Amino acid sequence: MRFFALFILLLFFARAEANVIIVDSECITLRDIFPNLPINDNVFCGLDYGQEKVINRQMAVFIINKYKIAGVSPGEATFRRKGAEVNTDRFKEDIKNQLTIMYPDMDVEVEEIRMTRPFYVADSMQYKIDIPANRFGNVSIGVDNGVRKYSFSVLLKAYKEIYVASGLIRKGEDVASKSTLMRMDMGKVHGDPVMKLKGYIATMNIPAGRPITSGVIEKEPDALKDSNVTIVYKSGNLEIVAQGRLIEDAFEGKIVRVENISSGKIIRGEYASGRKVIVNSR
Repeated sequence: MRFFALFILLLFFARAEANVIIVDSECITLRDIFPNLPINDNVFCGLDYGQEKVINRQMAVFIINKYKIAGVSPGEATFRRKGAEVNTDRFKEDIKNQLTIMYPDMDVEVEEIRMTRPFYVADSMQYKIDIPANRFGNVSIGVDNGVRKYSFSVLLKAYKEIYVASGLIRKGEDVASKSTLMRMDMGKVHGDPVMKLKGYIATMNIPAGRPITSGVIEKEPDALKDSNVTIVYKSGNLEIVAQGRLIEDAFEGKIVRVENISSGKIIRGEYASGRKVIVNSR
């Protein structure tokens, strides 16, 4: 019986040197190396899906001595954790599906994927993809197979119809009447496109063809700087009215600075419809 056990161990090392042994878990156990031993201690843990680990001669000597396995010649064995490889086509399809959910109003294309290493997952092919929001061009996309996280460089192209200046829009001019929809490469658009332009004016000269983004427009004021307004001081049921002059452009419902014309004092209040500035006493 002892001779038979030793024969099995020697046969294992001879077979292992020529083949790769597949294991199901992240750990290589003593029984994976010596199938007939009753001990099942972990020899090495932390294998990723599809990752290989060589039990070399030095490690084999250590194991043989530690467990007092007699009559065995140390050799080498290569182990690989079971896993399914995600190829480029599958990865591209999974990215495209997620982008369709993230950007339902855009045409998104995955033009190139640079997979610098094989990527393996469990046989169920389930894994997580982390795509940065509103990033196009060369983008670093993260993947997580539940054991380790990796990142791959992906070239994304996204196209969307957005508003651009149909001609030169000068600072202070209405933008809605001088804009038109155009299909644009979003990787070349700097800033957040604005899709509702009514009531907005340009904060700078906008040349023809430039996308209308939040950085080049602002809401048209409800009253302009230096306009005359009525200041309404409120204290409980008491109201006092005075004439005032706006120190800055005013927007309904927003706090604005206003000068009391009689006293010359500058105060702050909420601009309201009817060209009024409401000042509540504390």
